[in-house]
Amino acid sequence: MENPIVQSKTDLIHWINKLDDLEVIAELLELKEKRATADTLSESQTEYLAKDDFDERFSRGLNSGESREKTREFISKLSWGK
Repeated sequence: MENPIVQSKTDLIHWINKLDDLEVIAELLELKEKRATADTLSESQTEYLAKDDFDERFSRGLNSGESREKTREFISKLSWGK
């Protein structure tokens, strides 16, 4: 049984090969660029793409106690030369 996606892709390829309308080709290229840009965004960028709410992001950060604990852990793992 053939994969319907493969058949759809084949149909699109044939349609694009026969296409002579520059406006439609330009729209397809725009869509391709938008998709390529969307695929390169990291998760953190996509999370804040719609709205940039600093207070909400700040509240999800470390508090001072957690920050101190992480700093102590980091310093204790450093290889201090004796």
